[in-house]
Amino acid sequence: MKRKLTGLLAFCCLTMNTVMSNAFADKISDFQNSWQGKTLQAQRQLDVYSPMVDNNIPGTHNTYNSEAYTSCNFSVGCRYLDPQQKYNIHDQLRMGARFIEIDVHWTTKMEGIFSYPKRLLMCHGFCSLNDKYFTEGLSEVKSWLNSADSHNQVIILYVEDHMDGRHQDAYNQINSYLGNWIYRSEGCKSIPDTLTKADVIAAGKKVLVWGDGGCRNNSNWKNMAFTGLGNIGRIWEDRTTIGTIGNIITGGSDDYITASDVTDYFKQGANIVNLDDMVTDDGRLEAGIWSWDNSEPNNWNGDQDCALQWGNGRWDDQSCDNIYAFACRDARSGDWQVTSNVGVWSQGQNECQNLGADFHFEVPTNSLDNERLKSAKETRNFSNVWLNHDDRMNEGDWQVKGKSTQSIQQNNPVNQRILNGKLTLNAGDSLTTQNRILIMQHDGNLVLYRFSNGVIREPLWATGTNWSNHHKAIFQSDGNLVVYNNFNNPVWASHTHSAGRELVLQSDGNLVIYDNAGQAVWASNTQN
Repeated sequence: MKRKLTGLLAFCCLTMNTVMSNAFADKISDFQNSWQGKTLQAQRQLDVYSPMVDNNIPGTHNTYNSEAYTSCNFSVGCRYLDPQQKYNIHDQLRMGARFIEIDVHWTTKMEGIFSYPKRLLMCHGFCSLNDKYFTEGLSEVKSWLNSADSHNQVIILYVEDHMDGRHQDAYNQINSYLGNWIYRSEGCKSIPDTLTKADVIAAGKKVLVWGDGGCRNNSNWKNMAFTGLGNIGRIWEDRTTIGTIGNIITGGSDDYITASDVTDYFKQGANIVNLDDMVTDDGRLEAGIWSWDNSEPNNWNGDQDCALQWGNGRWDDQSCDNIYAFACRDARSGDWQVTSNVGVWSQGQNECQNLGADFHFEVPTNSLDNERLKSAKETRNFSNVWLNHDDRMNEGDWQVKGKSTQSIQQNNPVNQRILNGKLTLNAGDSLTTQNRILIMQHDGNLVLYRFSNGVIREPLWATGTNWSNHHKAIFQSDGNLVVYNNFNNPVWASHTHSAGRELVLQSDGNLVIYDNAGQAVWASNTQN
């Protein structure tokens, strides 16, 4: 009877955990599909062409320190007993966190009763022997990056460095999981003031890594990670017991970031606002909305394709043939002015140019600029002004100054052509075109995937060599494409030695080796 009761209790607990997990997931899906979720998504697209130093970026503080990982039992011991988040890393990204923070420590990990090696772990304050591996957090980030949610999105991954110099290990792990998505620093530098999310997306990337502690000696790490945020500002809170005790000892205050704080911070020009306990229903995410007014845009009667700012500073979509003044911005000073003349939406640029050659028809892309425009509008005693924001070309694709915020042209080539002897793909390296990505995976498999809009889709072809790590693929000078294992023994080959001259990842999606006469001698047969 005791065994049956124990089993029943375990089953009930497992069922309850599953139900709660599904309920949490459903709440996030509901939020994403709500007006609030869709408007926040629109704001993340609105600022894609503006320097990130001007963006409003919601994030989470100590992203990994979540009650989703809290436990204290025989199998995993005790860990994350003073959590700062409710949801796991993947779900925080789904809610809209675009700055995530992971404290990485080189510390002891219990891997067995008699096994206590040092590993890179995610831990807060005092590390536990059972804290999660850094790779477990990276795996969740990877899962989100490979989802449709990450389309045209850019995140900053902050690695708080407690790694005791193990930067090569950290580089290997990040490169293994996220390497295809990393926008690299190319040396010891902060994030440039001029960098836009569009620049990152156009390069086929989605992640900026910021590693604190300054420039490091490891060349791989310093060429991947930025050493600072530059002029991107950051505000965070600390709701942990440890944080409270620390504030008492130092005489500081343990300020919580409220919904009104979020609104005010963004109005005042804050960039990153890091929340503890990010959830969908406490009003703080919604407080980050500064653009569209409630239930807008709604395309009433199917004839509302142009945006205006109305009296309260929020936005409405209206017929482009209505008559209003225009929002203009000085390209040199950044100052906003409103025209004295009024007209239909399409007259905006001409009317702004009448104010001077440096004035252009514009749309605010952050809360501070929206407030500045509101003040300029009130100075002119106008209630409503046109914004250079429209979806006339495609319903729902709201353009910024004539550029799409949903279809950002990537710089990936239409095809890749490589002569023999000129290609080596180590573990984590890839070859990318606009519709395919060839990856030498860390499991040893060389895989060709369908690729579109920055998202890796389904696998189309593979060498089937996924039984060990540290493999590499070489298109050799003899024309043979070969995968070698970590003992430098060949484990797969195209058998095109003495014939292959050029490897081409074609625009039709086919990977082909051609001979000197331009005849195909091997192909993956993955066209279209």
